[in-house]
Amino acid sequence: MRTGHILKTRLSEYGALWLACFVLVLAGVGFVTFALGRDLITVADMVLPISFMILGLAVAVGVGITVASPASLIAKCLVTLLALLLILPLLWSPVVAVLIIAAISQVPIEYSEAYAQFRISVSHLIYPVVAMLVEGPLVAAVWNAFQIVASIVGFVASALQVWRVVKPWLARSAEAA
Repeated sequence: MRTGHILKTRLSEYGALWLACFVLVLAGVGFVTFALGRDLITVADMVLPISFMILGLAVAVGVGITVASPASLIAKCLVTLLALLLILPLLWSPVVAVLIIAAISQVPIEYSEAYAQFRISVSHLIYPVVAMLVEGPLVAAVWNAFQIVASIVGFVASALQVWRVVKPWLARSAEAA
């Protein structure tokens, strides 16, 4: 199989997995909360960890199938990178479903331990990455490189504009002489 086809297949599977998890959690939590009258916080604390485990297992199986397949090394690396990049948005699908039920039932979901722990874990994961990207010396070096390249491009563009104006004058003075 070609790398592009493998990536398209895996992206389709991630999309289907996100949607399926969202719909199942939305329907399940909604039914248990509204029809059976259970406390949303208790239901969320039971459903979210199970959803996270199932999603993690599904992603691991998808990556494992690709790694065990006769696909190229590039395809295997790209699928693994794709899984690492998309795991966080994938884990948000059951959380969004629970948030919708919480908004409909007007229950503050912040009292859910699973929801709070998920938010804390996400912030612990994202903050160092953002801090490294925004405050690091690498960013300063890249920014300086962009400014140098922009200055060179600006100088060349200005020189070409000036040359377009000066060239006809030089041609006229050469003809006059």
